[in-house]
Order: sequence, then C-alpha cells, then structure tokens
Amino acid sequence: MTESNANWRIDWGAVLAGAVVATATGLILSAFGLGIGLAVNSPYEGEGVSPGAFAVGAGLWTLAIQLLAFGIGAYVCARMRAPQTGMSEHESDVRDSLHGVVVWGTGVIAAGVISFFLLSGVTAASENAEPGGVIASVTEAADAELDQAVARDGVANPEARDETAVERRAELARKAGVISTFVTAASLLIGAVAAFFAAGLGGRHRDQNVQLKFFEIRRSRVVAATDPMAKRPGA
Repeated sequence: MTESNANWRIDWGAVLAGAVVATATGLILSAFGLGIGLAVNSPYEGEGVSPGAFAVGAGLWTLAIQLLAFGIGAYVCARMRAPQTGMSEHESDVRDSLHGVVVWGTGVIAAGVISFFLLSGVTAASENAEPGGVIASVTEAADAELDQAVARDGVANPEARDETAVERRAELARKAGVISTFVTAASLLIGAVAAFFAAGLGGRHRDQNVQLKFFEIRRSRVVAATDPMAKRPGA
C-alpha cells in the first residue's frame, strides 16, 4: 500500500487515542458533577436546592461534559493524524472532521458499555445491601425524595389526588425518564457537533504547525565541559 493510499483510510490509532481521552475526560467531569450534586442536594425536606433547579443544573452539566470531553478528544485525534498528502485542502478538512465524529461514536459506545456495567453493579448492590449500609442509606434517601415529590404533586395537581401513591410514583418516574432521555440525546448530538468542529480545528492547527504554549518544554542550554570556549562559573 502506497503512502498516498494510506492517507485516505481511517487512522484508527488516532481515533482510539482521541476516544480514550474523551472517555477519561467525561468520567472525570462526571465524578465532579456527582460530587457537586451530592453537596447541593439533600433528602430532608426544605434543605438543598429545589428539584427543578437540580434538574436544570444536571442538564447543563451533562451538556458541558459532552462539549468538553468530545471536543478535547476530537482535537487530540486530529493533531495525532499524519499530515494528509495527495488530496485537496477541503477533502483533508472534511476527513479530519469526520475522524472527530468517529471519535464521538467510539466514545459513546465505550461510555454506554461502562454505564451498563456500573448500573448492573449498583442494582445488584442495592438488592443485596445490608441494612444500615451505605448503599441501603442512599436507596432509602432516594425513596424518601421520591415520596416527597409524590406528596407535593398530590397537593399541587388536583387531578393527581384521585390517584394512588403508587400510580403517582410511576407517573413521576415516567416523566423523569422522558426528560432524562431527551436531555441525554440532545447533549450527545451537541457532542457530535463539537467533535466535528474540534477535529477540523485540530487538523488545521496540524497543517499550519500551530504551536501550543501549554505543550512547550523549555530547556536550558547545556555547555559541554570539553568546549574550550565554555564560560566557567566565576570566570
């Protein structure tokens, strides 16, 4: 395979590198978001932020995670790709941007697999949790929060007063699931757009040899001891 033909293929090494960076960045930001959420929320009535404010904050943080994680991962992928030869500048930009979309798709699949195993582990732990343990305490706090939301909905919504508590819990869970699904889908689509443009930017920086000050390593000049012209200390 000639070098020109190789440039027209997908650079999976750069794609995997960008996907690893994107997934790691997303996990770190998610951990920060979880910590912030636990800090501002409370299972006790009247304490912590309101459920509406918490939902808005969680949605905005999810959007920020997608933008930053996939933007950084796609940029890394484009900068690590070899310079493209034998094709027009437009074609090179398009292929760089599409590599960013491939990074996005790979990262979404990786995040989905990780989330599946995490949720499976949490579900199994909650089912087998010992009374008084951490998992049991978190589960009880979540149930208490949902019970308070059901009570508030029964007071604020006259139509819900004729429903049983179980029916109101199911309806609230359904509404929360619908909102969560739409927010997740929208944030993922925005992440794809961010990856597309970030990879294009990374490709242009690669071709233009743009130097990023953050990655510069300044080294002092070392004068060889055998150099007769070297200036000795104290001379």
